[in-house]
Amino acid sequence: MGLTLAPDHQAADMIRSAVATEESDIFVEALFLWQKPGAGAPEAEILAVYNVLRSISTLQGLEYYSASRKKIRPLYVYSSLIAGLNDPSPVRDSQLQRLPPVPETLYARQNDTTFGDNQYRITLTGGMDFVTQHSTNLTRLSLGIVPVAGPGDVNVRLLVLSVDEGLLFYAASSARAAVVPGVRGKLETSFGNRAEAVYNWFSSELAATWPKQR
Repeated sequence: MGLTLAPDHQAADMIRSAVATEESDIFVEALFLWQKPGAGAPEAEILAVYNVLRSISTLQGLEYYSASRKKIRPLYVYSSLIAGLNDPSPVRDSQLQRLPPVPETLYARQNDTTFGDNQYRITLTGGMDFVTQHSTNLTRLSLGIVPVAGPGDVNVRLLVLSVDEGLLFYAASSARAAVVPGVRGKLETSFGNRAEAVYNWFSSELAATWPKQR
């Protein structure tokens, strides 16, 4: 599947290569521009972005537009980092003082109103002008009682890129799903609405923690 909205950047090329290896049935992109409230030190700006994307607990209570119910409703009723792959003990968010030199892997438990209570692996990578986040499900996702995707079959990749105009927020959601009648459209709509909700969360959290101007 071709990426039509991805920025021209090496981090986007890595997303493009990863998506090309997946046998996805569903693929949805979204792109937003966040205008910076002021210019800070570039390294401080990227660190602020990185810390927002790893503050998983702040997603709890996030709302989105449900196309099926035609109203605003909660997206995540629970969201927390957990200790590890085989340890679901909750872990508090923490703020890093510098970017890790290598990709960071975190684990999370999220209970959302579409797919239920599941665990995810989240990988974060930071560079001079970008941060990426890759989330993949570790448990089977279902729509109600209908299983739709096995472990590892749903991947959500975020790229936040610093540009002259502000910050580009790019989201690519893909799924290898059991496409029964009516499910494809629901998943595509859900992915699009989720991307918008997550962008709204990101921009709100970042505005509150944006570094002071130089």
